[in-house]
Amino acid sequence: MSRSSASSASILAITSQLPWPLTSGGHLRTYHLLSAIASRHVVRLVTPVQDGSDVGIGKLEKSGIHVDPVRCPARSWAGETRKMLTAAVSGRPYLMYERHHWPCVRRHLSSVQEEARADVVYLDHVDSFVYHDLLPDVPWVCDMHNVYAQIVLRLSKDGGRLPTRLYLRREARLLRRMEIRAAQTAAAVTVVSEEDRDWYVRAGARNVVCVPNGVDCRRLEAAVPARRGSAPTILFLGALSWPPNVSAAKNLATEIFPIIQRELPDARLQIVGRDPLPTVRDLNAVQGIEVLGNVADVRPFLASAHVMAVPLTSGGGTRLKILEAFAAGLPVVSTPVGCEGLGVNHREHLVIASTQEFATSLLQVLRDLDGAERMAKQARNLARMKFDWSIVGAEMCSCIDSLMNSEDASSKY
Repeated sequence: MSRSSASSASILAITSQLPWPLTSGGHLRTYHLLSAIASRHVVRLVTPVQDGSDVGIGKLEKSGIHVDPVRCPARSWAGETRKMLTAAVSGRPYLMYERHHWPCVRRHLSSVQEEARADVVYLDHVDSFVYHDLLPDVPWVCDMHNVYAQIVLRLSKDGGRLPTRLYLRREARLLRRMEIRAAQTAAAVTVVSEEDRDWYVRAGARNVVCVPNGVDCRRLEAAVPARRGSAPTILFLGALSWPPNVSAAKNLATEIFPIIQRELPDARLQIVGRDPLPTVRDLNAVQGIEVLGNVADVRPFLASAHVMAVPLTSGGGTRLKILEAFAAGLPVVSTPVGCEGLGVNHREHLVIASTQEFATSLLQVLRDLDGAERMAKQARNLARMKFDWSIVGAEMCSCIDSLMNSEDASSKY
């Protein structure tokens, strides 16, 4: 890999999975940021893939990302048990780290580094840090989508059996140690919010840049709202196999929505997201609730709903689904955890409510459509000015450029 021109550099990107399809926040962020970098530099993406990835590889190639796929075996009980044991013996976290360590990818990266030296290495998530020892004397940036230690620690407090809670607490400690190590050795760390920036600064990172999550405003603004005159509709959007989303969806359906139905008998709740667990699919049996998994396009649901509900009590990072609602002109009611890191104001861009106040806040939005639309308009303007991918991608490119121009860019191990 060599520079194609005086202003273009070779970027070696490493991800734990192919960032396609664009059905999750992580995939959206990775795809759009790498596409932005590829518009200025030569990007070579090394990523593990299984069968059936050809369509995704083609989509990334069309965006200028040169995909270097490494065929890896399908996950198996025996293989994951082996990784868990390896992690336990070595004192490394399994969740969000050792789970994504593939010997075949390690071998491939070794050959890539021998073939040609990259100008900058781009590590996606802390899980790609598992390969950092293969990158001596190359400046690298680590894009931290979340503070994973915080996410896992919150999950450990969400209930469940004692052995599970203890295991998650241990994983949180190990992840914190790994995130600190990554922060202290990277030439640059990019984060999604000022709150995360403060965390990594305290962790000892020498160069932390806030590159927020984004949204394709033009694509979502094309959705034509069809809300007036229809039954009041609440939308919940998110991956329905992710524990924080599962917990929030169930609480919304069983605790909050019945209160809404007592006041608005014709109200509907749509729960939309990929890979719903059986406990979520079972909510279909409740009157007024519809669970839809793996939909081809969320825009019709954003256009027809009256309000998006984000009653999260755990998790981390910033919610791309809130940004999607903003861009689509859909009012939002969220818990403080749900909207943390976005820098939004209560009743200016969305309604922020505790779990105890959530039903009341939803009812207020559903009854005051004019006020809700005014709030949604201000939120859409915020998305256009601050969170459009064109703006966010330029910020990541500036980080890469400054890294290459820095006299002290090389990582220290």
